Amino acid sequence: MTTTRSLALACLTLALGAAAHATPVNVSGANGEATLQQILDGITVGGPSSVDVGADQYANDSLWSLGGSGGAFSQIVIELAGYAAINSFGIYDATDPSKFVEIFAGPATAGTASARATFSILDDGQVVRNLFDETGVYFAGNLFGFYLSTPGHTWYSQAALNGDGADHMVAYQGTGDTVKIGNTMAGPWASNEFVMAWEDLARNQWDYDYNDFVVMVESVRGVSVPEPGTLALFGLGLAGLACARRRGRTG
Repeated sequence: MTTTRSLALACLTLALGAAAHATPVNVSGANGEATLQQILDGITVGGPSSVDVGADQYANDSLWSLGGSGGAFSQIVIELAGYAAINSFGIYDATDPSKFVEIFAGPATAGTASARATFSILDDGQVVRNLFDETGVYFAGNLFGFYLSTPGHTWYSQAALNGDGADHMVAYQGTGDTVKIGNTMAGPWASNEFVMAWEDLARNQWDYDYNDFVVMVESVRGVSVPEPGTLALFGLGLAGLACARRRGRTG
């Protein structure tokens, strides 16, 4: 009996922990905009989506790495923000957020060629956009976060970096649903593909519906956030390795 009670208590603790992690998402639609749930249902062929925006949030959504292909494809799903023509989206170095690369500029519009982009990180740390655009920005390694830049603010996938301390991005992992985004062919939403949904206003102004900017990114995976000291050592070690590789290439 004691074992049964202990097991039940452990399960309850895990359930409460999972619920505590979830970021509240407003799906009332009171502002007249499509809710995040409606957006996911809308891209799902034969909908509704099997993803519940409240219960199915991806836990490790702060820092990310590229998969074995060495690159990622991104596509804007929808952008409803008042700052839609100004906001920009990209990635930043996990060890130094001042190093960043823009993936989508403000004028990028869902359903057009401007809403599709790729990025990769070379073995010397340089970030390359759209296969050939060598940005001259070098990351410490294959560990990065996503950001959304708005007038007056830059919001990061790491809530601790945000000026208001709030979680401005929630992420969802593919479950195999068939989805169609913009003018691209329908296909399965695979487990290495993630929808990332953003709030672009400060916490004291937002309506927490996370529909301001919604993007799908593939060939990435979320990673457990290292302790600050470990992250610093990671940066120092890989930065040295990147410098050594660059010297080897130019020597």
